[in-house]
Amino acid sequence: MLKDIIKLRKDGLSFRKIATELNTTVGKVQYRFNKWAANPENTNGLVTSQIEREIENSSESKSLTSLIPKKGELGIRLVTHQRIIIFWNISAIPHKVIQSYFNVSLTELVSTVRIYDVTDIIFDGTNAHHYYEVTVPYRNGHWFVKGLAANRSYVAELGVLVPATGYFPLIRSNCVQTPKLEFSGNPLNHDQLELLRYEAKPPQWKDRVSTYSYYAEESYMEENNG
Repeated sequence: MLKDIIKLRKDGLSFRKIATELNTTVGKVQYRFNKWAANPENTNGLVTSQIEREIENSSESKSLTSLIPKKGELGIRLVTHQRIIIFWNISAIPHKVIQSYFNVSLTELVSTVRIYDVTDIIFDGTNAHHYYEVTVPYRNGHWFVKGLAANRSYVAELGVLVPATGYFPLIRSNCVQTPKLEFSGNPLNHDQLELLRYEAKPPQWKDRVSTYSYYAEESYMEENNG
């Protein structure tokens, strides 16, 4: 049963859904998984093997071979001109903080990644031009995001949604710059014209937090796992 639990957790299912899927109790599922996850070698291997499989199935495999995260790292890399990969391997400290302050296991909470637009500013965590928020399976250890604007600077942040207080940040990444749109003097082909039309569309922001913080419409961002 442990193998099934691990597989379903890698797919992003909660303990409750796994218990329903395997016709058992939440307590048994959580106990067996937490006992297995207590060994850092197990969880490190889980993250590494998943990213390696994603790399093998990706058309950009040559450029992604160095994306095995170090302990305590949240990284962000440009894959194409408007696509990034975010990868993480969280240390034990955030787990202890969440358990101590909120009396809940980090793996029981919904994990999210925020993509902040920090173009031409000194980012202090609150002054981004806007941000996208994406729900991600924490155990995956990585996530692909596409649809980013050209010639912008982005920073990623991994956090969790705590029922009583809302979003709680865990770790922040390095900054990545998307390239400018540059075409040769030759007539534009169909694909280039379509790309220009896409980039020219104004962002469909919804003001949710402040003049600096926005959510994007789902139609503007696409998130997938490869």
